[in-house]
Amino acid sequence: MRDGFARLLGDAAANIALGQNTHELVTRWLSALPFHERRRSVSTTGEFHSIRRQLDRLAEEGIEVVRVAARPVDDLAERVARSVDDRTLAVMMSSVLFETAEIVPGLARVAAACDRHGASFLVDAYHHLNVVPFDVQAMGLRDAFITGGGYKYCQLGEGNCFLRVPDGARLRPVLTGWFAEFEALASADRGGVTYPAGAAAFAGATYDPTSHYRAAAVFDFHVAQQLTPERLREISVRQVGLLAREFGALDVDPAVARIEDVPAERRAGFLAVWTPRAPDLVRALRQKAVFADARGEILRLGPAPYVSDGQLRAAIATLSRLIT
Repeated sequence: MRDGFARLLGDAAANIALGQNTHELVTRWLSALPFHERRRSVSTTGEFHSIRRQLDRLAEEGIEVVRVAARPVDDLAERVARSVDDRTLAVMMSSVLFETAEIVPGLARVAAACDRHGASFLVDAYHHLNVVPFDVQAMGLRDAFITGGGYKYCQLGEGNCFLRVPDGARLRPVLTGWFAEFEALASADRGGVTYPAGAAAFAGATYDPTSHYRAAAVFDFHVAQQLTPERLREISVRQVGLLAREFGALDVDPAVARIEDVPAERRAGFLAVWTPRAPDLVRALRQKAVFADARGEILRLGPAPYVSDGQLRAAIATLSRLIT
């Protein structure tokens, strides 16, 4: 598992902590930060519910939460970077917006701002990993914490998430499991809580690891089939482009449904279609054996690499009939 995630991040397996979901890992990370020294965090309005809800709750406890408008995404990183100051404890933001699939450029600027002001930086890469190539070093994220999982484009199934911990990090999570001292149980000093260096400090406790066997097999399959992130990106761009062209050819009133305005080169793994009927359309599509999902008024069409062009055209034709 660690080898697979490390390969997708361009990092070392020793820097990968595992968890059943990203919320578990994010809260463990938050618990390691010095809230008694700084009580200000910066995020965006485009974060997934795991981070959004947790920050909402922290705000109720008196933590100042600054939310930068997620759109336009072109200068999002720059605006977030400007919001970081010496009072900022942490910055939490996505590398791909989960509602619209927009790739966020310039994250290195945020990393640099966090470094200047002594803030911790967490990147949510869930909608990025294995559909858009990701490289910690090339993206200027050497000192960033990165979280994500295998439920979507990695095709690992549920229960397979990770937290990438920067090399040399020495944090002590308050929310800590006994796995964090697993290697030293025989000699553990019961007079104090000790932590190993790096990612091992973020280990949890006993859970069902069955899903990891599937995940390891899928990682091996991807290697055997040469399904690299670069190859999967090529497939995704072609598939989502096909969906966009097929939908664009429909005679649909833009007040009823329209494609979100995202340049093709800046779109990640799905086509975002705005429509006030998105939840109803998801249910209707499923009755026609077309599986999509919705986030608010955004219908998300994200094809897997094994879906054929014919199936994609049929899906858009079905959507057209339901809309009209």
